[in-house]
Parts: sequence; structure tokens; C-alpha cells
Amino acid sequence: MQLSDLFGFEKLVTTAVIKIAYWIGIVVCVLGGIGGFLAALFNGMPLQGILYLVIAIFSLLMWRVACEIYIVIFGMYDRLGQIRDSLARRSGDPQQRI
Repeated sequence: MQLSDLFGFEKLVTTAVIKIAYWIGIVVCVLGGIGGFLAALFNGMPLQGILYLVIAIFSLLMWRVACEIYIVIFGMYDRLGQIRDSLARRSGDPQQRI
């Protein structure tokens, strides 16, 4: 990635941002699950602690699915740009924009 890509809007940087947000979300889910588990154990509620762990695992799965959906959506945009460029080359006019 070049600096012109950052300011030109020809290539999206969103997939990199989504990957960073994914890892931040994982940390938040894990810390939240562990924190809830420990808080429930210290308050004498072991079943609630187990529920916190189950919710944390489910949250990790849903977070992964949400991030993958966003990456697929922005990936489609990139692929459409490649198709546009391929069609422009095929027609012989490199400046043609569809």
C-alpha cells in the first residue's frame, strides 16, 4: 500500500481497519468473559460464571462472523474494480470508466 492509496480512494483501507478491530474485539470478549467469570465466582455464583464463559465464546464467534461479512462486502468492491479495469482493457480504451 502506498500513500497515494490512502488519500486516493481507489483502494480501500477498510479491510486493514477491520482486521485491527477484530483483534481488539477478541481481547475485549476474552477479558469480559474472564472478568465476568471471576466476578461470579467471587460472589458465590458458579453457574453464572459458567454462563459468562459460554456467552464469551458465543460472542467471539459472532464477532468473527460480523468481521468476515464486512471483509466480504469490501472485497466485492475491490473485485468489481478489477472487473471494471479488465473490461476497460478489453474494449481498448484504458481511460474508460464504467
